[in-house]
Amino acid sequence: MKNYLAYFTALAIGLLAFASFITLIETNVWWVRMADFPRLHYLVLLLALLGLLLWFGRQTLPLLFFFGALGTGAALYNGYKLYPYLPGTESAAARCEADKQISVLVANVRLQNRSADPLLDIIRSHDPDLVLALETNEWWDQALAPLEDRMPHTVKQITGGYFGMHLFSRLPLTNAEVLKPVDQDTPAIVADIELPSGALLHFMGLHPRPPHPGQRSVGRDAQLMWAALTSRDSERPVILAGDLNAVPWEKTNERLQRVGGFIDPRQIYGYKTSYDAKSWWMYWPLDQVLHQDQLTAISFEVLPGFGSDHYPILVDLCARPSPTAPPALEGDDLEQARHDIALARRRASE
Repeated sequence: MKNYLAYFTALAIGLLAFASFITLIETNVWWVRMADFPRLHYLVLLLALLGLLLWFGRQTLPLLFFFGALGTGAALYNGYKLYPYLPGTESAAARCEADKQISVLVANVRLQNRSADPLLDIIRSHDPDLVLALETNEWWDQALAPLEDRMPHTVKQITGGYFGMHLFSRLPLTNAEVLKPVDQDTPAIVADIELPSGALLHFMGLHPRPPHPGQRSVGRDAQLMWAALTSRDSERPVILAGDLNAVPWEKTNERLQRVGGFIDPRQIYGYKTSYDAKSWWMYWPLDQVLHQDQLTAISFEVLPGFGSDHYPILVDLCARPSPTAPPALEGDDLEQARHDIALARRRASE
């Protein structure tokens, strides 16, 4: 009986190791890209299975050694990918002059959700400078209209589907527009923001389509690379916010940060899951606020749920140089970014 349990445990370790390492391949196949999401789950399961293998596999030493080494390597790799998102690995600057501060709240409202009042209460309680609401439609346009009393500067795009978005701002917006990056059918909102100090920032709000069965990550990857290349050439510090449908340690997200010169506040404040608010096992940080190194993150909060499958997040930023440097550009990053964009445009035209 113990031998059967040892073989079953070894098989499970092999499958988890395969899922852990398959993401090293440069591909846009949906299940490979999604295999990057549950790294915390892989790590926990691998540690548990290694303990079982040690117990059940003592009678089959070749099995114990091979799968023990494989599972240990996979656990170490997952730990390596997750380590930057442990809270407290870096210290955060906690103070900022009021006229140099900006707070950004991101909320994927979930299209079918009809609990607007709890979200409005959260926004009023925290009083952010910017609110980016995603998956908004005509109903949510009416439900969120009271925000315009406190945030008179607005940009919106109602698509009738899952990719509508609204931007509400207390701070003045200029050059605000809705774009369709790289010929995709999901919009993006861009705008320049003026802080009370007079400093100008550039804001980009994104919500690309996720990889899922029947849908490769081509469009999502291209939108993120478009944001990265656009930000790389920006004359103003850039804030990139939204439900990026990519976890921070995913290959495309890491390249986004390197090419765009972005810093992820989660590398200071921790894992901070924002999805799924309705699940007991899916804990993934899909909603993000990234910033360039002319800005410093001074707080990061995951706010209470309000009926959506996403928790809202609130990030406070200060217009002063960050003590943290963005990740360095790697050899083929720019080439791969341009390749992703060209591929998406070619497929959109077919």
